[in-house]
Amino acid sequence: MSEQNRDPFTSMKAYTPFHSRFDPCPPIGKKYYSTPPNLYLGFQPPNLEQFTPKEALKRGTLWKALYEYYENPYEAKRR
Repeated sequence: MSEQNRDPFTSMKAYTPFHSRFDPCPPIGKKYYSTPPNLYLGFQPPNLEQFTPKEALKRGTLWKALYEYYENPYEAKRR
């Protein structure tokens, strides 16, 4: 069972690119990507809770249900 199929509703997903044994370059390793919460919402229900206008500008969305903090998975490798 692949990693993506085990927990399909997490926002941070990972995959390992194919690496042939004849490939002259070293393997890249695991790659990560983030999926936005609106992919799993289906439709926008009425009366969603909203951020204040100032907070919405900081967060990039007006609706609290569509906001998700992005944590860089590569940051730990740099330290």
